[in-house]
This record gives sequence, C-alpha cells and structure tokens, in this order.
Amino acid sequence: HCKFQCYVKVIANYLDRGRVVGVHYLGPNAGEVLQGFAAAMRCGITKAELDSVTGIHPVCAEEVVTLRRTKRSGAVFRKTGC
Repeated sequence: HCKFQCYVKVIANYLDRGRVVGVHYLGPNAGEVLQGFAAAMRCGITKAELDSVTGIHPVCAEEVVTLRRTKRSGAVFRKTGC
C-alpha cells in the first residue's frame, strides 16, 4: 500500500480516437511519473491503450492506469481501495 496520496487526471480527446492529450499528477516523484506518460503521449497513446497497461503495485503511478471514471459519467471521484 502506498503511504503517500496522489491526485491524477487524464485528459483524452474522444473526437480523436480517445487520444490522451494531457495528464495531471500531484504526488511523490511527479517528474519520474510524468516522464513516461509524456513519451507515451508523444507516441499518440489512447485512453483504451492506457487502460490496457498493467500498473506496478504498490506505487502511486499505478493510479494513472487504473482510472475508470469519467467526468461526464457524473460518478463520485473517491478512491475506494488500492
């Protein structure tokens, strides 16, 4: 279990195949976490491809690949477990 908390948001353009156009991350080791996602974005990663990645556990960076709620769903954004 990660002893730190992090906040993360992935921004995808659903008009462009769900291409990821931004990642916001507030947490430990932000530079290292975002560097890999920046490279993936340069390669045109989509939200579906990001969802297929297996996250390394237990680290805060795994939160990026486990995001399943969308803003348009109206769901509550509350972490329920690791």
